[in-house]
Amino acid sequence: MKTSRIVKQRSIVVLIVAAVLLELTVAVQYFSVRRSLTTQLREKAQDDLNETDQTEQLINQVECTVKDIMPDVRRLVMSGDEQRLEQLLSKTIRSVPEIVGIDFCYVSADEGQNRGVYYYEADTLGTIAKQPITFDYTQRSWYIKGLTSDNYWSEPYDSRYYEVLMSTCSSAVRDDNGKTIAVIGVDVPMDELSVLTTQIYDNLDHSLLPIIFIHLFGLLALAFIIQRSIHNEQRLQMVKTEKERIEGELNIAHGIQQAMLSKTFPPYPDRTDIDVYASLTPAHEVGGDFYDILIRDEKLFFCIGDVSGKGVPASLLMSVALSVYRMLITRETAPERILSALNDTMMRKNDYNMFITFFIGVLDLPTGRLRYSNAGHKAPVVLRPGEAPRILDIDSNLPVGAMTEWPYTAQETMLEPRTLLFLYTDGLTEAEDATHQLFESERMLAHLKYDTPDKVIAHMTEAVITFVGDTEQSDDLTMLAVDYTRQQVAPTLSSSLQLSNDVSETPRLASFVEEVCEKLGFSLADTIHINLAIEEAVVNVIKYAYPPSAPGRITVEASANSERLTFVITDEGQPFDPTTRGEVDTTLPAEERSIGGLGIHLIRRYMDSINYGRHHGHNILTLHKNINKTTKI
Repeated sequence: MKTSRIVKQRSIVVLIVAAVLLELTVAVQYFSVRRSLTTQLREKAQDDLNETDQTEQLINQVECTVKDIMPDVRRLVMSGDEQRLEQLLSKTIRSVPEIVGIDFCYVSADEGQNRGVYYYEADTLGTIAKQPITFDYTQRSWYIKGLTSDNYWSEPYDSRYYEVLMSTCSSAVRDDNGKTIAVIGVDVPMDELSVLTTQIYDNLDHSLLPIIFIHLFGLLALAFIIQRSIHNEQRLQMVKTEKERIEGELNIAHGIQQAMLSKTFPPYPDRTDIDVYASLTPAHEVGGDFYDILIRDEKLFFCIGDVSGKGVPASLLMSVALSVYRMLITRETAPERILSALNDTMMRKNDYNMFITFFIGVLDLPTGRLRYSNAGHKAPVVLRPGEAPRILDIDSNLPVGAMTEWPYTAQETMLEPRTLLFLYTDGLTEAEDATHQLFESERMLAHLKYDTPDKVIAHMTEAVITFVGDTEQSDDLTMLAVDYTRQQVAPTLSSSLQLSNDVSETPRLASFVEEVCEKLGFSLADTIHINLAIEEAVVNVIKYAYPPSAPGRITVEASANSERLTFVITDEGQPFDPTTRGEVDTTLPAEERSIGGLGIHLIRRYMDSINYGRHHGHNILTLHKNINKTTKI
């Protein structure tokens, strides 16, 4: 650790020295060039004051010369007398010392037939030379502008024939109809500008020598830095490789964790009595929030939880807790007993003293009865159309994993149709903006109103995003919305039968079931199956709800609407929930199967759903057969 700190300090010193040297190089270069250019510009400014009048006179003289010869040029071009045209242009070059050459270019109607000639003073004796223009002058700016302009002056450029900067004044030669038939360009040297450019380059050459030495010294320093960087890069590469391996494993863990959650919404699209939506946004690759949704025996089991801590430990504990919970709800319907069993299991596995806030709800879909139990989690919010949001009354209790054998309490309430429960983790109310202000419950309630579950969560998500802005998310954010949307359908049939606690009553039961099925038009096969299921259910009550030979009463109610046939079997015996019996493995030989369980197996097979509840000292078993699944109705 100490060696690493020393290496880091040395690297910082070297970088500072290199930075200072580079800055010094730039400073020297800047002041040197500035001094050179300032001196030259001062001298040139003075010369420009003296040359301004001469430059203006030169421009006027050249333009007047072109204007004077233009009538003769037009006449000679139109008559085709090229010899006299050549004499006229040569004479112009001799008579005006400022003009060193003339470009004369014809405009042809045929592509590729353009002709151009350049006339220039070949020697000091005034000899005028003639040279065909071999390059594509039609692409030059002086020619293009000259087609439509008179006295167009080009930007200064390097001449092919003179070692000075040149500028060309071009004009269009037009026929009697105003059509351009040729372009004449007069070349004028820019002597003063050429001298200034040469002086600037000379001054720059003189200022480069000290800069070169400083640059070389800087390069040596950079070479040393690069050598040290390569060494450090090798060490960093090893760290990067290890980091990428860990990130890869975290991504896999994230995928596994997300796969454990319900992601298909709506989860039960065929049902009209319930609508559910959820979202989970982890703060890191993996987190400790979770939720779950399951319908079993006409009961909706739903939960939401938040593991203390973050990262991998929280995600591992979340996976264990969710797996144990799902195993428990296959055989248990009381939420407080589910929490107690989960707490006992987690306490045996909780070596790191982590805990889980947990809320479990069990909603009886036919009746709207909600039983729930809480373990230190945030209270759900109840939403109804046209009503203000209200907090569900809950007992706090300790979180799961906090204390062995904690007595979790059970609570219940009745949900009216079109009642939505909004559940969330503290990642919502404790979301922070840039000033560390919390989102808090009051702001959450202000944004909540009854709507479909997906819209409720989408609206809340947008509100949180707007509140936090660009602030990095610090905690997992999970939301779950459960909407009880049951609609009453008017019954088309209603009948009941009172039975005593005796198997001899089964013939009366069979007649009752057959009569109901006949009224509804069920097929013979369906009638036999329904009869068998109802008989098994009643016999189970006789066997297990009442002591042997004890008097008792059993009520069988049958009702039907356009969607389903419902049988409700009620007794006053001791609590007995047949739905907790495990599934029978019918693939095993009879002698290898465990005793019991075949009756509930037949009921599940022949009926579409089964639901058990105990209310006011009565066992209530509800069996449903969907009419649209029958073969005749």
